[in-house]
Amino acid sequence: MSPQIFDHISASKILQALLVVLVILALVRLSDKALDALARKAPRARFFFKAAAPVARFGLWLGGALLILTAVIAPTAQTLWAVLTAAGVALGFGAQDLVKNIIGGLVVLIDRPYQLGDRVRIGDAYGEIDHIGLRSTRLTTADEVRVTIPNSEVLSGMTWNANSGALDTEVVTELYLPPDSDPDAAAEVGYEAAYTSPYVLLAKPIRVLLEDRFHQSPFLLVRVKAYVYDHRYEPALKSDITLRAKRELLRRGMLAGWREAAASARD
Repeated sequence: MSPQIFDHISASKILQALLVVLVILALVRLSDKALDALARKAPRARFFFKAAAPVARFGLWLGGALLILTAVIAPTAQTLWAVLTAAGVALGFGAQDLVKNIIGGLVVLIDRPYQLGDRVRIGDAYGEIDHIGLRSTRLTTADEVRVTIPNSEVLSGMTWNANSGALDTEVVTELYLPPDSDPDAAAEVGYEAAYTSPYVLLAKPIRVLLEDRFHQSPFLLVRVKAYVYDHRYEPALKSDITLRAKRELLRRGMLAGWREAAASARD
């Protein structure tokens, strides 16, 4: 490495660079808190403020890096080229995964396969995106488990987005009935369970699909498709539909076939 690289580095410049990093870090945290507060105060515009957070974070860090490079260190063109070459070689040998993750983070910011607040499945993880960084994405599942996913998986894997920036999303609730259940009654129970739920968005259609299935024994699968007015209540809507439907099915005696099937299996 050329000694000219170190000619532009001194103790005072190192301290100035550290000061810039601390200021940028404070600004990043301040912007995250401010945008989160705005999102809480204006639920209708929540996705706009959440989408602005990673962009602001990236812009602040990029601006800080440029400030350190141009104003604090201020190298000559030849020295700058030598630094970039050395950094490229170092990254090529020792930080390939980091580079892939950063590229993946840039892809997320530009292509926007998901944004903060979306309900997304990446690999085996499904939940709400609550952090998008240059290195990784974090989501929280319905069981309040925080999952960290390297951004490189966005480049090589598949991503399923349930709402794509919209406040509402479709929720599919599956009910399992004995194979000899009355299909009209089953469809009626499923529809009424969704229609009467306080979480359902009635401005969008409710659909009930029936299908005969077989797994060790035959059964009737009832799939209730309804929209929740806020995707954060997706688990609540699914649970509420299941609760209402099962109460009615038990009241009508439509689940008695399961007991008969279990009794015959024991005999």
